[in-house]
Order: sequence, then structure tokens, then C-alpha cells
Amino acid sequence: MEKVQNSQRIKSIDRALDILEFLSNNGDDIGISDISRGIGMGLSTVHRIINTLKSRGYIIQNQKTLKYRLSIRLFELGCKVYNVKHLIKIVRPYLRKLSKMTSETVNLAILEDKEVVYLDTIESIETLRTGIVRGTRTAAHCTALGKVLLSSIPDSDFKQLYKNSETISQLTPKSLTSLVDLKKELRKVKKQGYAFDQEESMIGINCVGVPIFNGNKEVIMAISITGPSSRFTVDKMKDVKEKLIITAKEVSSLF
Repeated sequence: MEKVQNSQRIKSIDRALDILEFLSNNGDDIGISDISRGIGMGLSTVHRIINTLKSRGYIIQNQKTLKYRLSIRLFELGCKVYNVKHLIKIVRPYLRKLSKMTSETVNLAILEDKEVVYLDTIESIETLRTGIVRGTRTAAHCTALGKVLLSSIPDSDFKQLYKNSETISQLTPKSLTSLVDLKKELRKVKKQGYAFDQEESMIGINCVGVPIFNGNKEVIMAISITGPSSRFTVDKMKDVKEKLIITAKEVSSLF
């Protein structure tokens, strides 16, 4: 684990984590005074943090004894982390196969607010690569993955995300810059079932993306093929698009 300098640490978060860890190491309900003594923290500070954690659902209070214990909320968060790791493990063989077939980088991503988050990336074997790594976040409207995912959300959710902004962030001179243009592009993407990114998120990088569906025909993720524009031209993107669509159908069948 990477060590963080004391000057960069946030004391209130440190203290909240101390309380959560203390509660997790004690099976019984615990009172505020015992928590205060157990971790060497002032009673008033413990009280404030406990109230915050309680309001967020991470701690519950026994109404008879007024003592505290952890709620199931942390377990739920842990399950989500496990599910993502399990999901990546299931999908990765298909990404590897697609990367091998196309000799380009293949990505798996989800939508979080107005950004795409790359869950997994299989790098191209070519010397010239895209340099995308797992965990990368990028403005959704500038990527093929993001366009595919944005095109699938309800209009009400889209309006909430962009709040009718007249302009949107521009990552390169080729990025879409107006909400009107973005909406027009998303209608096109939804109709054709795939999206292109022609140097819109990064100069010199092209990408084609398609959605992944669950059993209810809901879009849950997206996969893409990415490569340097000098090699991964528009014609090349059109050529590999069918391979990408076939892979997406295979992955969708898993859910």
C-alpha cells in the first residue's frame, strides 16, 4: 500500500476509519465511551463521527442499549468490489481474444456520471500503443465507449447529468463542444448500435465502441477497440467493427 505523508492525510477521515475498524474488530455492540477509550479519541469527536456514520447507514444503534455496531452497508460495498473483480475475470478472455484478432488495444468500461471508467484494458502487442490503463477516467462525450453508454440512458438521466449546458468540455480540437451536437451524435449512435471516436479524446487515437447488454436488454457496460490513428484508420475501424459486435454479443450472453 502506498504511504501517504501526514500532511496529505485528512484527520476526519482517519478518525472515521479508526472507528469503523474498531467496531469491526469487536463483535458486540459498543457504547460511545468504550469507543472513545478504545481508540484514544475525545468523546465529543467520537459522537460527531458516529452520528455522521449513522446518518449514512454505516452504523446502527441498538435503541434499548444505545450502543453501536456496524451495519450491513460495508458488506454491500465489499460485494460490489467483488462483483467488479468477478466481472472482469469473466470478460477478460473475450477481450484477449479480440485484441489478438485485431492486434489493437481492447477496453471494457462503465459509465459514472459524465465519465467513463476503464475497468479493464488488454494492450496491443504493437510497439505503438494507446497507453490507456485500468482505472482511467475520461469525459464520456469524447469517447466511443462514453457515447455508447450515454446513448442508452433515459432522457431524464441525461438532462440531470448535463443540465442543458450550452457547451461541454473539449479535450481536443475534434471533441464535440455543444450539447446540441452531442444529442445529435447520441441519436445516431443509438440507431446504428456503435460509436466512433476520431481523435476526440486524444490526438492521434481512434476508437470504435459497442454496448454490452444484460438479460433484460439493458446496457450495463461497453467494450471498444482503440489504436493510433496512423494505423487504426476509419477504414480499419469499419473493418473490425463486426468482430467487436460479435464479441459484444458473446459477452452479453453471459449476463
